[in-house]
Amino acid sequence: MLRLAVSTIRAVLPMIFDSCRISPLLSLRKQLLTSCLLVLFSCIHISAYANPNLPDLGGSGFSTLTPEKEKILGDVLMRQARGSLPMAYDPLLDEYINALGNRLVANANDVRFPFRFYWIDDRNINAFATLGGHIASHTGTLAISESESEFASVIAHEIAHVTQRHIARFVEAQSQRAPLTLAGLLGAIVLATVNPEAGMAAMMATQGAQAQAAINFTRSNEQEADRIGMQILSDAGFDPHAVPDFFRRLSERSRFMNQQLAFLQTHPLSQARVTDTRLRAERFPKRYVPDSQDYTLAKARILARFQHKNEDVVTIFKQRLQQPGGNTRANQYGLAIAYLDAKRYAEAEKLILELLEKDEYNLYYLDVYTDVLLGLNRANDALEMLEHHYRIRPNNQVVTLNYANAAIKAGGNRLAIHLLKNMLHYKEDNILAYDLIAKAYQNLEDYARFYEARSDFFYQLANYPRAIDDLQEALNHLSSSDKLESRRLEAKRRQMQAEFDRLRRM
Repeated sequence: MLRLAVSTIRAVLPMIFDSCRISPLLSLRKQLLTSCLLVLFSCIHISAYANPNLPDLGGSGFSTLTPEKEKILGDVLMRQARGSLPMAYDPLLDEYINALGNRLVANANDVRFPFRFYWIDDRNINAFATLGGHIASHTGTLAISESESEFASVIAHEIAHVTQRHIARFVEAQSQRAPLTLAGLLGAIVLATVNPEAGMAAMMATQGAQAQAAINFTRSNEQEADRIGMQILSDAGFDPHAVPDFFRRLSERSRFMNQQLAFLQTHPLSQARVTDTRLRAERFPKRYVPDSQDYTLAKARILARFQHKNEDVVTIFKQRLQQPGGNTRANQYGLAIAYLDAKRYAEAEKLILELLEKDEYNLYYLDVYTDVLLGLNRANDALEMLEHHYRIRPNNQVVTLNYANAAIKAGGNRLAIHLLKNMLHYKEDNILAYDLIAKAYQNLEDYARFYEARSDFFYQLANYPRAIDDLQEALNHLSSSDKLESRRLEAKRRQMQAEFDRLRRM
């Protein structure tokens, strides 16, 4: 279910717009990602997070970036990123990174707004923070970490960048040097975090010779983020010594590569910085912090689904199980995923049932078992199992999405719509839910609601032109007797158009 929904999202062609026309982005392949983002954020007009009460951001300058404005700009940037970057939409991984991230945030000072954590489907080691508490990690960062404390240290570092308002201070410093447009500013930030060389080029093109000073300003904050992040890490119960350990391994890894690691490009790692983190860690007691089961299972899931080629995954996990100490539940789980994705359903079922026998309420195992049952054309068995778990954990996104997907497979489209609508009341930005609900309406041949659901889907990706077009299509599929529904959709379309027009004027 999850892989199918993600592939649907990646097939979307986001629309890039200017004052004259709308043109489709031709590809979202990783090797073209940087150039796509450069075009996207260099446009004069930019779409953003939908908010009917957007405050005036102050024209082309941001000399005083209040927390309220920072949050709104962060939402602008993250919505655009969701429509352009290869995001990993996986509810299990989403639950893990947000639980871990909020555990760290709970131990941070100067938190001004809620944080949100995301995954980028990229094997490279990197993570970045944007305005307003939005933090993204590459899947490769968790895959290469050797302990949960190491991975948590990366997230804590990014949290410190936000709480210390490093990016906000960068914006204010730049605005004092030269007037900034919203598009040019956000383009420079996103490119600098995803690809430093392209980001520097964008800043040079947008802001001229003063860009280098801004780059130096950004890099000078790394030491402060190390210091604050290490304190957050310790206060949250992790091992601060994981920071120099992680840095040391990254330096050694980079030494044997032709190209510097992405993490080291965006987080310059001088010998002085390595030494400083080692000395700082010595101030904290060395502690043994066992990895949580969620960490080990999330890592196995990433290794199986995002880090290795599909044809190699079965062999890799079989080898891991045969290594001394390697016969763990996480490796068994990884092998079960490998069998599932290779359509070796009988072998996957045998493994996952053994795991469920030891932990019957584990969501990682239930997710795989659902897909195994669907692969074996036993959708009714999946529905029976998931109905039981839904009663225990109503509206948990992992259970609900699996339950809705199984219902669709079994022809229960109305049940799926009911489940998904309930979940969207409290988790309104869930991309997978919009994808599934649109599919259910399409199966029912209710095209007015299909196009409305698809409009909501594009709306979440900040693709306003496509969302507005789909609302118009929804209106076209209503009969003349559906006057109330027609008025509702027309009001929704006008509101969205008004928001879009206002954002283009920013």
